[in-house]
Amino acid sequence: MLFRSFYLVICLFTAIYSLNLAAEPVSLPDMGDSSSSVVTPENERQMGESLMRWLRQNELIVTDPLVQSYIHSLGYRLVANSDETRQPYTFFVVNDPSINAFAAPGGFIGVHTGLILTTQSESELAGVMAHEIAHITQKHMSRTIASASKQRLTTAVALLAAVLIGQNVPQLTEAAITTTLAANAQLQINFTRAHEKEADYIGIKTLANAGFDPNGMPVFFERMQKATRFYGSELPEFLRTHPVSVSRIADSRNRARNIHVKKIKPNKLYPYIKARLKVLKAKDIAQFIYDNKTERSKIKDRDIYHYTMAIAYLKNSQAKLAYKHIRPLVKKNPESILYRISEAEIQQAMGKNKTALKNFNSILQLYPYSYAITVHYARHLLSTKHEQAAYSLLQDYARNRNVDATILKLLSEASSKTGKTAEAYLYLAEHDFLYGNTRAAISHLTTASKLENIDYYLSSKIEAKLKSYKRIALLEK
Repeated sequence: MLFRSFYLVICLFTAIYSLNLAAEPVSLPDMGDSSSSVVTPENERQMGESLMRWLRQNELIVTDPLVQSYIHSLGYRLVANSDETRQPYTFFVVNDPSINAFAAPGGFIGVHTGLILTTQSESELAGVMAHEIAHITQKHMSRTIASASKQRLTTAVALLAAVLIGQNVPQLTEAAITTTLAANAQLQINFTRAHEKEADYIGIKTLANAGFDPNGMPVFFERMQKATRFYGSELPEFLRTHPVSVSRIADSRNRARNIHVKKIKPNKLYPYIKARLKVLKAKDIAQFIYDNKTERSKIKDRDIYHYTMAIAYLKNSQAKLAYKHIRPLVKKNPESILYRISEAEIQQAMGKNKTALKNFNSILQLYPYSYAITVHYARHLLSTKHEQAAYSLLQDYARNRNVDATILKLLSEASSKTGKTAEAYLYLAEHDFLYGNTRAAISHLTTASKLENIDYYLSSKIEAKLKSYKRIALLEK
């Protein structure tokens, strides 16, 4: 399964960094947290960023701007009510149907599409994310690495002895290795159980503080446990990585029952994001439309039905039918970012570019620096030959917000089309690096460094990036 690949990648990073750290001078430990003497926040961030590059390279991250914006907003609503608000976080959706979520070193938290679609309320989804955030705030990854490092020398010696002694007796080698790894695995299992319990305890507190129903976590756990009877030996990945027991459910229910809940108005985007994901993941969109029309009577929320049909028809290149579904929704709620972006996209698909342009600009006035609007608006500007406007929009966003691979790619295109060649190469290099293509990134920067008439600031930035990427390329070898 996909998560096993994630786990192996993380383990590989952990092993590499543990070996590298063993050769470095040992710093004085923080008496409050022994893990800090083993792996630094910088090390953790590098591990997480490496994992993200691997995920992007394998096209496993959902890049839809509205889905990204939603999961980021939900994640930071929880972070704002957690025990550690200074830690930088990156929330993202993994394009995988398995039911799972995971926390990687450096504050990177991934949620599978399968898990989002399986949850039945935003509190359930938030409960899983709060649990993963707790793994980060409680430094569980660092503590796991610290625990593993204590066993590293013993394990290495035992494995070496097994190989040397058992050279002529393969069965002995296999038995020794199995025994050694099993002993260490049991230590890690015990350590993980303690982490899971702590993450439940802290996560429920975060969930309640953020205004969600604290029962969202135990309810989801219970539903997952009941589902095991239908899975047999093929358990959902969530249950493999987050073992659920009767006592764990009871503990989390008791915790939820005895905690104060701060009431906050629920986010109405949750069911729409689920609907959007269903459309995005539909392999046969015509069949999806037929099925959705057939089941119309079963869909209680009429607005969600019309929104789903609108974006489904848009995906199926039936813009006029899409417009019939989206227009009444916009009239009903003209300030909905979800409705307005979809309406502008549909208008563009209908060939009404001026109307779409006016619509996008109007939405941007309502929600300045919105990631979703910026991406959709910039794409529209570039496709309608308003390159300078796209460049200005993206530059303004980049000055006020962190940029991701999607923004970098758009900046590269806008820079190229407005004659800013060196900038275009720089942005393209940064984009390719985030996608794990360090060689291409170095090539783009090398080309940019040879261009004439580059100002000093840009030239210095290109040279600094080039040196950094070359160092990383050596490590990658």
